[in-house]
Amino acid sequence: MDDLTPLDHAHLAAEADESLRPRFWSRLLEAELYVPLEEEAGETAIRPVVLETGEGRIALAFDRDRRMAEFMEGAAPFAALSGRRLVGLLAAERIGLALNLGGHPSETILPVEALDWAVEQLADLTQVREAAVREVRAPRGVPQVLLEALAAKLPVLEGLAREAWLAGVRYRDGSEGHMLALVDALPQAQPQIAEAMAEAVRLSGLEAGALDITFVAGGTQIVETLRTRAMGFEIPQPAEPVREVIAPGSDPDKPPRLR
Repeated sequence: MDDLTPLDHAHLAAEADESLRPRFWSRLLEAELYVPLEEEAGETAIRPVVLETGEGRIALAFDRDRRMAEFMEGAAPFAALSGRRLVGLLAAERIGLALNLGGHPSETILPVEALDWAVEQLADLTQVREAAVREVRAPRGVPQVLLEALAAKLPVLEGLAREAWLAGVRYRDGSEGHMLALVDALPQAQPQIAEAMAEAVRLSGLEAGALDITFVAGGTQIVETLRTRAMGFEIPQPAEPVREVIAPGSDPDKPPRLR
């Protein structure tokens, strides 16, 4: 048995305590998954290995390439997709997900209904409020569950942004709320980051409107204001700069399609 992965830990925790199942979904959606294919991927389409079962069609996915190789008994063509992309693709085609088959701790079969739930929970969560900010202040009354969710999710964004600041804001239309500002985020990664942050909100049990997400450039006046008034979160930075390349299947402008 190989070492436990984050998905293994999250699944085991959810099996022991049902209230922790949202954390498992969060780990699944942010993970890079290896999907065995019937043939080499085309430029715009993939054909995953799909098993016909008494409960419908299910596609295979693994969170480690060695797990995939062991189950497939050797090398096989594959696609590497983010969990959130794969879930959306499979739900649209009415295909369930068989995760980490082969006796691993996170082995589970997620039916189409479970994928539908995930898609519904995450729909329209990346809309960023367009109203101009009138006032930035220190955050007040932020639920502890949200702070914990952000602290857990932001390290996943290693190298994709430089800083993250949580602030209370008043907009020009008079409304108030909280805003998470990501500083100097890689342009190609911004949809991916917004989705990840929105997932942290929804999967914490809060409404999507509990937090607005925005991207700002370093060296601007609003960043200086955030640094003096807002709550900062650390985003790890790699030793080598991250190139503006999205993992296969993760480019929101060119998502693969199933065929």
